[in-house]
Amino acid sequence: MDDSTLPRRSSGRRLDTGFLRAFESAARLGSFTAAARELSLSQSALSRQIQSLEQGVGVRLFERDGPRVRLSAAGERLAATLRPALASLDATVEELRQGAQRPRVRITTFASFASLWLMPRLPLFQAEHPEVDIAVETSDLISDLDVTGQDVALRLAHPSHPAVRQPQARALFEEHIAPVCSPRLLAELGRRAKQLRTPADLAHTTLIAEVGSGAGPTNSLAYLRELSWEAWFQGVGHRDVTPLSWLHLNFTHQTVQAAQAGMGVAMGQLALIRPLLADGSLVLPLGRPQPSGVCYHMVLREPGRARAEVRALVGWLQAQLEQDRSD
Repeated sequence: MDDSTLPRRSSGRRLDTGFLRAFESAARLGSFTAAARELSLSQSALSRQIQSLEQGVGVRLFERDGPRVRLSAAGERLAATLRPALASLDATVEELRQGAQRPRVRITTFASFASLWLMPRLPLFQAEHPEVDIAVETSDLISDLDVTGQDVALRLAHPSHPAVRQPQARALFEEHIAPVCSPRLLAELGRRAKQLRTPADLAHTTLIAEVGSGAGPTNSLAYLRELSWEAWFQGVGHRDVTPLSWLHLNFTHQTVQAAQAGMGVAMGQLALIRPLLADGSLVLPLGRPQPSGVCYHMVLREPGRARAEVRALVGWLQAQLEQDRSD
């Protein structure tokens, strides 16, 4: 059917919002079959909804390409307008639901920050605000809060990154890095007359390094180079050493756990391990913390900022982070 066979849209006719949901799903998935499955409809029912929508707007929205479908130019235009509108609608509905239930705040951050920094501190907030439920959702991807509906994001990024160059983003402090190990490993090296006093002495032991995957521009951990052994050696003006061996791991919290277990010397991110340094689980055998050039940021979703529970959590987070910065 070409556009000329579509009925002319009547000027006062309103579109059915159910048809718009069907259109958005088919546009996103590129398949009527997949969209029907997602919406728990038969394929014929979904096709009828799309056809009714096309008749309502008076233009063709999809072009068929074998078993798949693709958007027409008019469909692309409608999808670009519809996606943020539906996301905003869903977020508002979710807020209304939360208002009728217990107050809840959704936090997104990367897994190692949640494990090493956030989770040990959350009991303090819960003790002060037992009426507020917290949902911690971890991902290395930098998500659009207006789409996901999450209230607060805690991110590690260059200050120039687009995700933190927005009015609702707040720069907190810069991360610093330094070699860390367990006191037990330090004592063992001492018994073997292999002291750790200079960067060159790191050749006597295993170095633990983080190696990420998919560290692209939308990744919260796109800055492994700035947090690496290579960056630290460069910062202290020493060439890289060849250690006894390397231990490569995927996540920061894994490198910290390996260092605590005495498996080698890790490159520590000081903001994340401050409590472990304070209780003696880890030590800085060489000192020499170096600025990394990447900073922690807090990003807030604009519609949630007025909620009392979000304000309470944000104020508490800021106090915790300010304490870390001063330390």
